[in-house]
Amino acid sequence: MAEFVSSFITGFQDVVKYDLEKRFPKLKIINLYDGLVHYRFDDDSRELEKIIYFNNTFFVLKTLKGKGLNFNSLIGTVCSSKNYFLVNKGSFRVRFQNENQFTKVDKNLTRRAEEYIIRNSKLKLDRLSPTNEVWFSIRRENFAFCGELISKREFTEKNLNKGELRPEIAYLICCFANIQKDDTILEPFCGYGSIPVQLAKKFRFKKLYVSDIEEDRVIQTSSRKQLSMAQEGLIDCRKEDAFQLSHIEDKSISLVITDPPWGYYEDIGDINEFYKKMFRSLNRVLTDNGRAVILSARKEELELTAAENGFKIKNSLHTLVNGKKAGVYEFIR
Repeated sequence: MAEFVSSFITGFQDVVKYDLEKRFPKLKIINLYDGLVHYRFDDDSRELEKIIYFNNTFFVLKTLKGKGLNFNSLIGTVCSSKNYFLVNKGSFRVRFQNENQFTKVDKNLTRRAEEYIIRNSKLKLDRLSPTNEVWFSIRRENFAFCGELISKREFTEKNLNKGELRPEIAYLICCFANIQKDDTILEPFCGYGSIPVQLAKKFRFKKLYVSDIEEDRVIQTSSRKQLSMAQEGLIDCRKEDAFQLSHIEDKSISLVITDPPWGYYEDIGDINEFYKKMFRSLNRVLTDNGRAVILSARKEELELTAAENGFKIKNSLHTLVNGKKAGVYEFIR
């Protein structure tokens, strides 16, 4: 089997492992780190480009494990063996990364790596605008690899509205929620629809209730292709106050998945009072065994008000969203 390395957003390594093994039963994970997975995969590598949460994916030329790793030993190991290049046409440059930061190395080392690639492939050197890159990367977990970059996804906020949740994070949160096909799901703070879109595209459920207090958000969300194409009656999308949820019957929701306002991009008043009202509302609509999966950067306030309202943390992870430390929590009562 060919080996690959892929990077992803910090904190979601257990979720990524579960999702990869479920999606590709023959895929074999070799090493799993925070934000990086090393695995064997023998199917079409283009399938890896479809994985929404992968940032960079590399075809592995060589890996090293152990203490005291450096670029001299990594380049020496690579150059002492013959390697197959998955992409073997076009141009290339080499890049060096130490603990997720690009760095410069001695020119002789760079030249040695470049000459090796030229001798063992049909790639031509182009340091300015290459069609391909070969990375030498050293990580803090005593793991290093040399890989040919085969897929690169630039996640930026320039195409998103202010405060809009990035789609790959929405997808990972839905995976974290462990959705069952008989779940009745509620997203009471839908915003621009990131979570409902991923639910409609990738997951099976019994019913989805989507709402927001702002009418323009509801109109925008309900008009998104993935929701409008959903089976009639499967998704209920409307303007509604999350603290009232007058259209939701008592104890009728088995799962809440939501990204409530943090108070950073909008004025929501006192965050503790906001969360208290939210948990009171969720307490009414959730079934006795119901769960609430919530993303927040206001972790202390969320944990405190959850406990005060009879909710306890069953599972959690910590990540970064738009550069801010955030947590994903699964609450039960």
